[in-house]
Amino acid sequence: MRVLVLVLLLFVPTQSFAAGSENRYMSSASETDKAISEVRQSARTNLLAAERVLFAAKKAIDEASIILSAIDNKELIHRELKRIATSVPGARAIIVIGPDGRLLHDSFRYPAIELDLSDRPYFRDAVSKTDFLVGQQLVGRTSNTSFVPLTKRYGDNTIVAVTAPFSLVDLQTECGECWSLIIQKSGGLVTVFPPEADVSSSLVNATSKSKAKTGTQVMRYAGSVIAVGWRQSADFPIVSVAVRGMPDSASVDADVN
Repeated sequence: MRVLVLVLLLFVPTQSFAAGSENRYMSSASETDKAISEVRQSARTNLLAAERVLFAAKKAIDEASIILSAIDNKELIHRELKRIATSVPGARAIIVIGPDGRLLHDSFRYPAIELDLSDRPYFRDAVSKTDFLVGQQLVGRTSNTSFVPLTKRYGDNTIVAVTAPFSLVDLQTECGECWSLIIQKSGGLVTVFPPEADVSSSLVNATSKSKAKTGTQVMRYAGSVIAVGWRQSADFPIVSVAVRGMPDSASVDADVN
């Protein structure tokens, strides 16, 4: 009888440990599935936020081009640009740049200040293209404030919606280990929230170079495990990317360090 009791006592801890390990594995798998589902939804929400701004900006720039072709009076053009700018969420101003890169009109102030913008990348890109362009985040030359240039060229003039970066992303303020990114399909980083996020080119390339228009992947990045979700826009040359922290025990598909 004593031998039987001893044998039972020896087996009880082992069974408890095995059950505990299985429960922890199931819990980890459940957390992984939840994070992947959340990051997929975040990428969708992030894209909707960006496209809302981009559709409004494109419409406003098209309207501004009509104003420029119909009106010669600079003050009246300024007033109309100021009115149009209010229709774009996050737009600080709509500006018009001449063929030589000189600022012609500015919805923010009248008269427009003397300013040479010929060296700015968004102007140089617009000179050679007729598409609506989403530029990378810059710092304003006179405002010292970050902005994203949304640009289109009409004839000799380049029209730019000067847009607050964080109007283009879902801030995800309820999540401490989450990022929202908008990147160009060509691989350039447009903007990211939070601004202190360390986004490497390898992480950007992992999503911008993907042949899949939408997807998720678990990656090892900067010593951590993250879930990454992305969605390409069907209407604009951008990709929405969402990042969420994962348990270190999560199974990793790729290493982008």
